[in-house]
Amino acid sequence: MTKRLFLALSFSSLLVLALPEVARAERSPVPLRPSRDVAVVYRVQSGRQPPQTVPAAWLAAAQRVRLEPPGLPGWVLADLGAGQAQMVVDATRMVVPLPGKGPLPLSDELPPGTRMIRAGSDSVAGLRCEVWTVTQRQGEGSLCVTPDGLVLRASGRHPGGEGSLEALQVTYGPQDPARFQVPPGYQAVALPQGLPPGLIPGLGK
Repeated sequence: MTKRLFLALSFSSLLVLALPEVARAERSPVPLRPSRDVAVVYRVQSGRQPPQTVPAAWLAAAQRVRLEPPGLPGWVLADLGAGQAQMVVDATRMVVPLPGKGPLPLSDELPPGTRMIRAGSDSVAGLRCEVWTVTQRQGEGSLCVTPDGLVLRASGRHPGGEGSLEALQVTYGPQDPARFQVPPGYQAVALPQGLPPGLIPGLGK
């Protein structure tokens, strides 16, 4: 897996500090996914990597998220209801399932043993949000979440690394459902390991 794909997955896991393996899940005391359509531009930092600007959009009714991390050959589509995520590569008309078990980002389910404690309020990108501290068996962090479930800021660290994200721009409004679907005729392929070099540009070993 390349560093760019790792950054995309790290961005996703930041929001709830999800662990790789989760046998069961607990409910969050606050919604962690938007209840209405919204597009957000995040500033994301993972470890010592330079910060990146990542556009994200939510189709609330379908519980789908579209992420467009820079440097990847495609965009990431997460189906929160199905608990699945995949990268869509338009240039080669391919779909790459992304690995991982347990709660997806912006899910109301948290890994076992997670504690969330309210720690006041703040303002991010011109919107008010509630601040929550998050602790797990192997990590800790914080979230700032709007009343309608939009995470405006998140940070955390665990044995696998650390990172943060913060909303720079938030635009509420209807999203085009077609942008949250895999176009017809795209072929599903496995992760890059074992694929011929250059088949998916930017994801070679």
